[in-house]
Amino acid sequence: MTRIVVSILLVSATIALKGQGVTKFSVHVDPQFAWFGSDENHIQNSASVFQAQYGLQMDRYFEKNYAFILGFGVNNLGGNLFYTDSTSFISKGDTLWFEPGQTVKQKLQYLDIPLGLKLKTEELGYVTLFLQLGFNPMINIGALATSDDGTYDKENIRESVHVFNLGYHAEIGIEYRLGGSTALIGGVRWTSGLTDVTSNDDATITIKAISIHLGVLF
Repeated sequence: MTRIVVSILLVSATIALKGQGVTKFSVHVDPQFAWFGSDENHIQNSASVFQAQYGLQMDRYFEKNYAFILGFGVNNLGGNLFYTDSTSFISKGDTLWFEPGQTVKQKLQYLDIPLGLKLKTEELGYVTLFLQLGFNPMINIGALATSDDGTYDKENIRESVHVFNLGYHAEIGIEYRLGGSTALIGGVRWTSGLTDVTSNDDATITIKAISIHLGVLF
């Protein structure tokens, strides 16, 4: 299913890029709260972490108020998981054992390549409202784990984290035109994972986040 979704989006992106239309670019920095979801009772979300993502986005308009979006950036995610049973992570070929009843803080860093659609209203004064929906194929480039008892501190656990992760996002926001094609962007974005993050246990761990989208459109 993951391969099918990504293939469809890539084909759609190719078609949109080859077609006629206006192309706009934006840069953004998004402060966010991220946390984990688990489908097993013995692994529970304990707390969120405050992180940020930043990157570039291209809006390729195939109609006046409809655009295909393609982005590239760095997304810092993670959370705190409470393990009622013992668990382990692989770090540089060694096994790190965590005792039962521990909370493990995990910070994950990804290359994020969001793909989707943006729907905009007509400009009202200097303001345009928009809705953006899409998928987030991500490639892991960093993973650190810290135990709450201080036994482990920022240990590299990339070997226990799946390289590829797929999620989806939904955002509502506004563009405030400063002049010409330049505008300030503000929005609220919800992101949720569709695939398992870690490979160290039998649970399906997904990432969720809510962020404030701040950017400049050119």
